[in-house]
Amino acid sequence: MRRLLIDTDTGGDDAVALIMALRDPGVRVEAVTTVMGNVEVEQATQNALLAIERAGTYAPPVYRGLHNAVLNEPLVNKNFDIHGRDGMGDLGLLPPALRPQQEHAVDFLIRTIEAQPGEFEMVTLGPVTNLAWISLRSPGTLAKLKRITMMMGTGPYFGNATPLAEGNARMDPEALDIVLRDAGTELVLVGWDLCINEYLFTEEDLKRLRETESETARFCLDINHNLVELNERRFGARVLDLADPVAMAVALEPDLVEQSVTAYTRAETNKGLAYGAIAVDHCHQSGRVPNATTCTKLDAKRLKRCILSHII
Repeated sequence: MRRLLIDTDTGGDDAVALIMALRDPGVRVEAVTTVMGNVEVEQATQNALLAIERAGTYAPPVYRGLHNAVLNEPLVNKNFDIHGRDGMGDLGLLPPALRPQQEHAVDFLIRTIEAQPGEFEMVTLGPVTNLAWISLRSPGTLAKLKRITMMMGTGPYFGNATPLAEGNARMDPEALDIVLRDAGTELVLVGWDLCINEYLFTEEDLKRLRETESETARFCLDINHNLVELNERRFGARVLDLADPVAMAVALEPDLVEQSVTAYTRAETNKGLAYGAIAVDHCHQSGRVPNATTCTKLDAKRLKRCILSHII
């Protein structure tokens, strides 16, 4: 049984990704850690607990993580158009009955990974601030993970937070650069480019999903209604880009990846137009050892089937 640790800034699409992992029979989610991002860390923690309850399977422990970026002010809570003020569509959801653990997420992760090296894979669905602090406080700990799959970056596409940067990367570029530089384990980046174009859930896809008898599927649609409305304005159609579920699908089924680039990879930390952009040395001009794999093409039909099969 594969053992997962999931780090999340729980907005609506993160919640869908958590539900997917909790309903996959091939993995065991050992713990969920939270970080600021889509919402403040306390709200992200409550949202993670809500998602766990809605999955209806089992309840891994949840640990609160960092509330601010490593160095600069993050973009947290700046744009309510994406997930609403509460990160879950402002539906007035009842608070979760589950409660978070008291131990800090960074302390928990260091203790757990060090106690069982080589046992865990990690999936990150938000900025990697918690992981950067692990790297700074306990060098070598991240290297004891089997793999880290991140929802991170844009591949060869434009950004969704700035013209060049994707939201999770732009939230804490310094943290991302620390992790890329120091992790010492397999890093897999799944970018926003793999959530749009042929990977979008079309209006017809969403209609069919709404018509199922699954309460979980309807919940997943309801908490992401803000994103559908935003996409109608930016793409001209009522479509849904499920960034975190796409990354989770790649973590659960790695053979969804049809093309990728393994190369020396860093994040831009100089303030300016490219702040938060990810540089992938795909031509190996730097002569540096490759440290990350950026996915560039997925099997779109299988990807959709994977996501749907986990939430219906």
